[in-house]
Amino acid sequence: MLRRTVALARAHAPRRAAFAAAPLSPLRRYNSLASTPPPPAPTQPPQDVSPQALLRYYTQSPTRTLTYQELTMYGPPPLDEPTLLHSAERTRKELLAGLARRVSQHLSLPFLPATNPSLAKVHQLYSSAFFNLSSIPEVKTLADNERLCKVMAQMVEEHRDNIPLLAKGFKESRKYLPDATITDFLDRAIRNRISLRLMAEQHLSLSAASLPYLHPAEALPSPPASEPKDLRVEPSARPPSSSLSASRVGILDLALKPYDLITNCAEYVKLLCEGAYGVAPNYRIEGGSPDMTVGAIGSHLEYTLTELLKNAFRATIEHNVPKPEEKDPDEFRFEDLPHAHMLSTDFPEVLVTVSTVPGAMTIRIRDRGGGIPPENVHNVFSYAFTSVPALPDPDFDPDSPAATYGGTANAGYYGGVGGGPQGGESALQTNVGTLAGLGFGLPLSRIYAGYFGGSLDLVSMYGWGTDVYCVMKTV
Repeated sequence: MLRRTVALARAHAPRRAAFAAAPLSPLRRYNSLASTPPPPAPTQPPQDVSPQALLRYYTQSPTRTLTYQELTMYGPPPLDEPTLLHSAERTRKELLAGLARRVSQHLSLPFLPATNPSLAKVHQLYSSAFFNLSSIPEVKTLADNERLCKVMAQMVEEHRDNIPLLAKGFKESRKYLPDATITDFLDRAIRNRISLRLMAEQHLSLSAASLPYLHPAEALPSPPASEPKDLRVEPSARPPSSSLSASRVGILDLALKPYDLITNCAEYVKLLCEGAYGVAPNYRIEGGSPDMTVGAIGSHLEYTLTELLKNAFRATIEHNVPKPEEKDPDEFRFEDLPHAHMLSTDFPEVLVTVSTVPGAMTIRIRDRGGGIPPENVHNVFSYAFTSVPALPDPDFDPDSPAATYGGTANAGYYGGVGGGPQGGESALQTNVGTLAGLGFGLPLSRIYAGYFGGSLDLVSMYGWGTDVYCVMKTV
């Protein structure tokens, strides 16, 4: 027995020595006491595999929120060829990872919501974008970059209406899902969508600014520096400005003028109000200097300000219209129309205050639109929570526990940013655009403001008005 013990000790001595010569790291020490760690993910995607296997591979790749530092990492254009190709390949991989996450998240929905036509359309768009992009090989030449840019440009255009599709789909499927599930899904989906569009549009912009210098013979004439904007087109739907300006690093504008941007948004909202009501209140911008500049992404600020100004203008009109006198309901009088004979000067003006400090800009929008009923304040940032009356929903089930859309029943709101029963289609629609009704304006605006670290908050004085404070991080 003793001889056998000695023999076993001699046999295992080299293994013990090797084990003792290589001390465990803290992580290995922990894993040695737990289960064996999984093998690391491969650094390159598998070759000649099915699309489903490729999707599974990229679903495991990490995704992240972009920063201003990453948007400026390559410097201002024009970029030299190696730098542009590096940006292209980095963008391709990150888009594949983000698109794979979007596809897998839609597949995680229960059967009935997943088969909703609007949500199924969004899933089809993301699936198509992923497999189109996965057909692009590693970017090594400018020709590869050109193919990549065509696929990305197609993706950006096709996905322009994803938010209305998501809004309609979850509105129709809300009775099958808890509010918390919908909120979590939409928060992740919208933040990921912002990242995908930022990555794609940034590289498209860098390429557009760099290729004329890399291939002068193929250069196209640049658009005029002061191209007029069509105020009938919603600001967030307009194509980005030319990236050939010296103040631009792709889609990041280092000399953005808040006064000009606020004016464009306010004039667009005035057109919406005049189309919906026949009248619009005046507005005034104060604080700072009209010539001050900041570094920011104009499309994010345009979308946020447009939505906030829609709320303020609509609340101002609806709260300050005189109540009609009681009369015979069958008697028609022109003066009883909601806004007959009213002028812009008959309404309190909407006040926009701008303040900048290094690294941040604060915009306050103050209206006298009656404020928010206290019982509805906590709902104004909920998805699809709107004050626009809904049309009857033929599929409405009064016995369903989810019969109330947005969590409140018959909730009135004078401040213009939430609080109404939901059911069928709901919108204040004009031939210029939609003034209100989807209920996504405030929650989306908060996500846009917070994407780079800003914030969006409101203070309501019920019976008087609302102040909304938007903090946008700047460069």
